[in-house]
Amino acid sequence: MCSDGLIDSVAYLALVPDLPEPEAGSDAADAEWHDVDDLLSSPRRLAFDHHAILTDAMERARSKLEYSPVGAAFCSESFTINELRQVYEAIWDSDLDARNFHRTITSTNDFVEPTGERTSRQGGRPAALYRLGQARLLHPPLLRPDTRPRPRPRRRTGWVSQRRRLTSP
Repeated sequence: MCSDGLIDSVAYLALVPDLPEPEAGSDAADAEWHDVDDLLSSPRRLAFDHHAILTDAMERARSKLEYSPVGAAFCSESFTINELRQVYEAIWDSDLDARNFHRTITSTNDFVEPTGERTSRQGGRPAALYRLGQARLLHPPLLRPDTRPRPRPRRRTGWVSQRRRLTSP
């Protein structure tokens, strides 16, 4: 506790695939994973300022996907572009155009490299397999879709209102 009576909160963000089941420690009776969307759906589900902390952490994770290849860590060693797109869609919480995503990913310097193999593990036509390239930062960065609600444009009508000053002759 600080001298001003407030409690400091420390949060760590880790982007890790395949996490083990959590185990309660000496300071907790129970530990379990929760769906982030459920927790963020209501600010009252979390105590203190933890809703704001989790919101900031999710924004940080979403931003990190724009400029780093961390999304590929959630795929197997060899993966299809569609599998990678599913990772981005899940974290960005938005649907991405498959063709644009494929073009962007394969044209980003050293992000992915083809293995020369194909797979049909997702059904349909065999897809090319890729592996993570040497890039540590993506240039140009991938830009996520803007999901903020846009204000409706004001409609303009064909009517023009004019006021005329009437003067007496």
